[in-house]
Amino acid sequence: MRAFFRGRTPPAAALAAVTAAAILLAGSPAPAGLPGPEELPIMGWEAAEAALLGLPRKDILNAWGEPDGSLSGFFGDIYQLESGMCITVYYDPEPMNP
Repeated sequence: MRAFFRGRTPPAAALAAVTAAAILLAGSPAPAGLPGPEELPIMGWEAAEAALLGLPRKDILNAWGEPDGSLSGFFGDIYQLESGMCITVYYDPEPMNP
């Protein structure tokens, strides 16, 4: 599974796509057991997506810290892993623009 994620930012990013459920969680603290960015490739695509789907950006920032980069044209953050891979987290811009 590790070979699948190597150098593939878009598939890793897709697992963190945030949906309208972020509105429901906007006031919640960071969920217990939120996996770290280094754990995502080990978890597999489906499990990683399930762990991150619907989380607001502030929860991920609280758990993971400031990102290493951001996207241009999309709302998302890039985290560079020690293994050399990147995790890109895309967010739903609707909750950000009331």
